[in-house]
Amino acid sequence: MKHTLTAITAAGFVFAATAGAAWAQETPPPLVGDTPAGKKMAEICAACHGVEGISDQPGVPHLSGQHPSYIQAGLLSYKDGHRKGTRMAEVVVGLSKQDIANVAAYYGSLKPFNRIVKRTGALSPAEEDPFATVREATGECAACHGDDGNSDIPGMPSLAGQHVSYLITALKHYQDGVRKDEDMQAFLEGLTDADLEDMAYFYAAMEPKRAEPPTEGDALAGLAVTAPCSGCHADDGNNKDPKTPRLAGLDAEYLVAAAEGYRSGGRNHEVMREALASLRETDIKDMAAFYATSEPKALPVRKPLALAEWAEKCSHCHGAGGHSADPRFPILAGQNEAYLINALKRYHGGERESSMMYAMSFLMGESDIAKLAAFYAGQGAD
Repeated sequence: MKHTLTAITAAGFVFAATAGAAWAQETPPPLVGDTPAGKKMAEICAACHGVEGISDQPGVPHLSGQHPSYIQAGLLSYKDGHRKGTRMAEVVVGLSKQDIANVAAYYGSLKPFNRIVKRTGALSPAEEDPFATVREATGECAACHGDDGNSDIPGMPSLAGQHVSYLITALKHYQDGVRKDEDMQAFLEGLTDADLEDMAYFYAAMEPKRAEPPTEGDALAGLAVTAPCSGCHADDGNNKDPKTPRLAGLDAEYLVAAAEGYRSGGRNHEVMREALASLRETDIKDMAAFYATSEPKALPVRKPLALAEWAEKCSHCHGAGGHSADPRFPILAGQNEAYLINALKRYHGGERESSMMYAMSFLMGESDIAKLAAFYAGQGAD
């Protein structure tokens, strides 16, 4: 799971025309095609798309059984220059609108391409859980910090809902020995920067929970003590600065220990040392009690979707499993996998024109695109 902290969905792959209601309103009704004439005309397409509309070339879409009106829209889009593709543009430039309708009718009359494949077996862990890979690393942390980053051990900090940048910095400091903790250094040994980034994103995306009520300290008195801290940590400890830790809901025992670490120099941070230098032990306990009883708020971090969740979003236009019954939207079930990956990447990058598909796909990560394409390519006939 490698993040651009981007991520997806899909709504129209094969020959991008305009999608949704706008498609129906702005696109003229498709012409009625002549199937026998289209079969003859399709001979020029066979080299790439196969004699029967089943391509054996990676990255070239299957056309057999695709909605004729959708094929028409795609070919016309190449003809008028909205779709970019030198080879396709050269093929369709000499075709009339009726020729295009005939070709579309021919391919639409063939047996659907999804008859040739059928997905088998259960979903893999990575398809069911978008965090499956990173959990291999965070599993080592769960004993102290909890499966989802919410620790239930006194003296241990929760990591859920912390800023990504802060967590990355903290993890690197433990890894490099800037923060002194032999156990943490051992756990993090050998992990790459990308591993640390994935772990940080995982914890940032988790819903934070408030720690158990503290047994020491006066939270109300702590409100006054923390007033000077609000500039960095916010009034309630839910600060927005990505480089500053969030304190709301953290375990009071941990907060006291951290404060003592800053005061003694065990944690090297001059600003924090000066801020805490004049506080009494009771002040620190009151401050810790205040933050521990503050309600932590989740960060606006998009949690990656599992394959089933992405497919559900796509199904609104393309039907369950990509078996589109709406002629405005292409059938995806059984489509060429390499083609689907390429199409989604082009929508993601804005190279294919479709406001709907761009909006749906610009959040996609590469792994999301690959999983979704493999899913639809593996769907067989109903």
